[in-house]
Amino acid sequence: MRSDHFCLFLFLVTLAACGKQEPKTENPATVALPAESHFQEFHAEIQNFCSHCHLCPDPGILTKEAWRMQIPREYAHFEQNPDPGLRVPPQSQVIQYFVSQAPETHSLPEQNTHPDSGPVRFRKQIISRTDSKALPAVAHLNWASHHGPKELLLTDMGSGVVERIRFDGKQLQFEPLAKLSHPAHIERVDLNQDQQDDYLIADLGSFGPADHDRGIVSLLTFNKKTDSWQTHILQEHLGRVADAKAADFDADGDLDLIIAEFGWHKTGRLLYLENVSPSKTELKFEMQVLDNRHGASHVLITDWNHDGRPDFVALFSQEHEIIVAFLNEGHGQFRKETVYQAADPAYGSSSIALVDLDQDDDLDLLYTNGDTMDSFELRPSHSLQWLENKGVFPFTHHQIAPLTGAYCAAHGDFDGDGDIDLATCTMTWDYKEQRNTIVWYEQHSPGKFLAHPLDYSMGQHPVITAGDFDGDGAIDLAVGNFEGRETDQQDKTEWFSIWWNEGPKKPE
Repeated sequence: MRSDHFCLFLFLVTLAACGKQEPKTENPATVALPAESHFQEFHAEIQNFCSHCHLCPDPGILTKEAWRMQIPREYAHFEQNPDPGLRVPPQSQVIQYFVSQAPETHSLPEQNTHPDSGPVRFRKQIISRTDSKALPAVAHLNWASHHGPKELLLTDMGSGVVERIRFDGKQLQFEPLAKLSHPAHIERVDLNQDQQDDYLIADLGSFGPADHDRGIVSLLTFNKKTDSWQTHILQEHLGRVADAKAADFDADGDLDLIIAEFGWHKTGRLLYLENVSPSKTELKFEMQVLDNRHGASHVLITDWNHDGRPDFVALFSQEHEIIVAFLNEGHGQFRKETVYQAADPAYGSSSIALVDLDQDDDLDLLYTNGDTMDSFELRPSHSLQWLENKGVFPFTHHQIAPLTGAYCAAHGDFDGDGDIDLATCTMTWDYKEQRNTIVWYEQHSPGKFLAHPLDYSMGQHPVITAGDFDGDGAIDLAVGNFEGRETDQQDKTEWFSIWWNEGPKKPE
């Protein structure tokens, strides 16, 4: 369902975009709910109203104060695009319905004020910006270690910088690739099949949320004659593009694209771009809409059913909060299967990652929810999760650990004991309290994890990735930074950080 209908969970900045003042309503405290004999009927009416666009939320997901602020804003938004066929319950009674059942405050997980990296020693190295003109806004860090030189790829959606970083031991060698608009994601590919590395870029087209057509999918290729990188636009006039992945979906020998057009309220789709290029030097694609829902933020390629055809999985956030597998049936046709559906339309889905966590020779998913852009409330439901692949849809859900503001997850055998450990970072937009913003999780028995916080700060980290950057056999971490001026970090110019894995701690 598109969000131009009523949705209780749009970004709070929706109101500013509407250009309207808060609507005047009765004081909910003075409004009585329907009598007990009619309460179930009223409950059903609210269920029908909310479910017109998304799952009806449980009143306990937000605090009383948040409901008082949120519902009038959404009524104001609904008034801009009313549905004449929808029965609209009185706003004051809806507010009272949710407020009367909501908590005053949320009880959040305790923070470890004295971080301890557990059995492994990690040493932090701060990497400052290569220029100081813009605030850090790292959107993506991608450790590319297969089919070519090992390198860390970076996009900064604030400055527009796209870089690749190669390592000589623990020395970092930076190479600027491009300066674009607001790049959100980068993948290394050989899209034109010239046996040279290209870089596929998803560009939001704006720093903040908006409905527009400035989103772009572009390709960076190296021109040997000019000894420089060149930018080729593959698809433009899109909504905000959050992700782009390549695979030969139609088995014709070239690479097609899946595009996560996140959009905002009235824009956003999941797109399939079939490669119909007449030559390697003239790339051309035909676009097909696979899903009209907005909020697609992540796309991952894999062969779920082992039929030899590449499938993919997509995360839809916003009010949808669903992970969907798209099974390739050939000829540009995909069958949808639900991997996981959150029961809460403000669940705050923030990332997914492929991993065989239980090492049973199939791929599972890591899943984080901790985005707070719906209400800016930190909630106890934020967590790191494992969606176990048992060969059927939906996957089996396991919560690994609560984590306030959980935003991205990575994996690797950090302690070298043969199983898979995890690492996460957080972004809370909370600049009042310090928190454990980077945590690694030691798998001490199958499916059981022990948390080891690496820091205690006000850092804001949207992305984390893992890899053996210096080639010493130990898995390191790279963590992106966002809006460093707002944090308590000693170095305000921190762009990202490397957490060097120095192996097991020596007994004291």
